[in-house]
Amino acid sequence: MRSALLRFFCTKVTIFMNAQSRLRRIAFTLVLICAIPLTSLHAQVKTKLRIATASPSLSYLPIYVAIKKGFFARRGFDVDLIQMNASLTAPALLNRAVDYTTIPSAIATAAARGAPAKVIFFASVKLQHMLLARPEIANVNELAGKRIAAAGFGNLTSYEIQFLIERYHLGPQTTIVSASSSTDRLIALQTRLAEAAIVASPTDLKGEEMGLKRFLHMGTILQIPQAGLAATDETIKNKRGEALEVLKASIEGLDYTFSQREPTTELIANWMALNPIQANKAYDSVKDTYSQNGIPTEEQAKAYIAMLVATAGVNAKLPSAAIFDFSLAGVAAKELAMKK
Repeated sequence: MRSALLRFFCTKVTIFMNAQSRLRRIAFTLVLICAIPLTSLHAQVKTKLRIATASPSLSYLPIYVAIKKGFFARRGFDVDLIQMNASLTAPALLNRAVDYTTIPSAIATAAARGAPAKVIFFASVKLQHMLLARPEIANVNELAGKRIAAAGFGNLTSYEIQFLIERYHLGPQTTIVSASSSTDRLIALQTRLAEAAIVASPTDLKGEEMGLKRFLHMGTILQIPQAGLAATDETIKNKRGEALEVLKASIEGLDYTFSQREPTTELIANWMALNPIQANKAYDSVKDTYSQNGIPTEEQAKAYIAMLVATAGVNAKLPSAAIFDFSLAGVAAKELAMKK
């Protein structure tokens, strides 16, 4: 009897000890889980960002730099650049098919007509376009009565040509020839369909290698902001935290572009299919067109609105607050500066 009781007691003790062991293992596992840094858990869950853009362009290089160098990822974003026709970016943004766009003109035009969206950041605040001419043209004044190629009519490049005609008194016989892409405009020059053309960087460098003349950097006479970020009013109001982090990453891209020449030119070379010499020339050509903090000067903002008045028919008395909201960019720049 005593032996049976002893065996029964030992069995219960063993069961109790096994249960205690399992509880200790569970507790230990929970301690390990709790010990994992919150940053590690957050790093595994990225917020997907869809940014609409046109073809690769150095006008939004700092934003591209921020993506490639991990500034967006470090702030918890997984960015998809979605290439589309510029005319589609406004409906895509307003219908939430994308979250942001690097092409502000379509959104600014829509906002001027009452659409709930704003331009919130400019990466480039001066034009990156170059006036190219055939080798027999000695100077800009010799373009009087000649043909100058643009991307079409009623757009930025045709506005630039009209500005040239008025500034240099080229006269009414000077005409605009339509050629949609910068490459098409090089072909127009080669085939003598035009004597000059407005092309985007770095296409001007390729034109120079073909024997064409780089006459005039349009950013030196027209300080019109070119590319940046636009968002809906809903994002600005209800996703303020997200928008701030997006802007901080973009401003870090600006800082990197200014301060890190060699890796930036390497990125340009890979992105634009340029050799190292071309990439360095492209960097030198555009570096002074970028903003320091994503916010244009008052003159640059006015120049942008004047361009929209001429090309999109918006009201000349349009207040800048109807299309711009740089308040978050100002906050983002200030918060970054405090951490330096």
